Amino acid sequence: MALIAITWLTALFKKLIQCGFVCAASMWFVGSVQGADDRREYQHGIEFISASDSAHWLFWSSSSGNRPRGKKITILPDGSTCQYFTHDVYYSRLDHNRPEIAARAIVSLPEAQEPVSAAASPEGTVLLTFEDGSDSSITDDCEGEIQQRYMMFDSELTAKTPLRTVSVAGAHSGHVAAVGGQFVIVYSEGWVEGGGDSDFGTGKAVYLDVVNVQGELLKHRAVAKDAHLRAWWPLIAGSSRYVIVLWQRYVNNSHRAILMYAMYDPVADHFLKPPTALQSEVYYYHYDVQYLASINRYLVAGNQLGDMLRKSDHGAIALKTQKGFMYLLDERGEIVDHWSAIHTCQRCSGIHTHPFVREAQPAVFEDVGNVHVLYPVKPNGAVLFSLTAHTITQSKYIPDDYYWHSLGTDGIFLDRNTAYFASLSPLGLQTRTIRID
Repeated sequence: MALIAITWLTALFKKLIQCGFVCAASMWFVGSVQGADDRREYQHGIEFISASDSAHWLFWSSSSGNRPRGKKITILPDGSTCQYFTHDVYYSRLDHNRPEIAARAIVSLPEAQEPVSAAASPEGTVLLTFEDGSDSSITDDCEGEIQQRYMMFDSELTAKTPLRTVSVAGAHSGHVAAVGGQFVIVYSEGWVEGGGDSDFGTGKAVYLDVVNVQGELLKHRAVAKDAHLRAWWPLIAGSSRYVIVLWQRYVNNSHRAILMYAMYDPVADHFLKPPTALQSEVYYYHYDVQYLASINRYLVAGNQLGDMLRKSDHGAIALKTQKGFMYLLDERGEIVDHWSAIHTCQRCSGIHTHPFVREAQPAVFEDVGNVHVLYPVKPNGAVLFSLTAHTITQSKYIPDDYYWHSLGTDGIFLDRNTAYFASLSPLGLQTRTIRID
């Protein structure tokens, strides 16, 4: 949900900060802070999950229609202009034999429901979670509040529960994973002005809620709550027993974050691994996590600040640039293998110059003892990796002419050699089919 008041009143600006302004969702402010549109006003948040019949469901958030229309404008009684976002959540069933998108709205409310995150339990119950401001009086005063909501559906996407709110007021930036017969929702809370991505600010803390397949709250825990440490944009992936939670920690006087993680057992209500630093110098929002069931491993990928050698007439010049990294972790959060483009780069040519796309998830093909992971990379194309339970091996770069946007991308394999990606853009949902053979 996003609020924009075209006014330079300090009090209103601070109010927007307090109510979640730029809280890792579709947010934009016209003024001295940023002069250009935030493209997340059009679309933001996308997720594939497995359906019960070997097909997939695709969910995504889009503004005022499947072809997004962007922000809405309201003229307030005092003559000032208030602009705000109105994303709804859409879905489509995807048949592997005929992968065609047929968009239908599944959650539609006056305010923005984004970025959507989805998970399915083993018996097919689906949970959707997203930010929402529909309880606020946004159209009257442009100073509404946001909350992290969730809703449950059966395997045919018939609603099982009404819209519900997580345990902490003012929560945002939530994501969900299924763990056995339960769901774990992670989210951030609060907002601190300044710092972070484009100096927009940062979240304050990270929490989680455990709910059952009826949507009832079972447990609530603080993951990262410290008055001196700013934490936000939590991601999550789950095995049949545990979850891994990732988030970014603000670093004073730095333009990059520390990537943190923790391992949690929702049945025992116990952290197997407390908050632990995984990677420094990470670009804001440039990270992802997946659970790979066939090898019982978690895969963390992202971009860090690195050096690239560029040849010139006067020799090699070292330039700072984004470089990809990967970690393979076991079910208890211990590092098994680490791959980095910085470590493997010789002349920084070929695929090493392609960092991972922001807010992108890979297509994953799981075989017995071996997993193929195809990651979208900037500015276009994808890189194929081969993983075992103990190793990460970079395979090849596959070119493609589509320019990936940073609003959300997810992919699946249609068969062993064909990957299908759905990617959000200001023009609407885009799809790409990539062959790897």
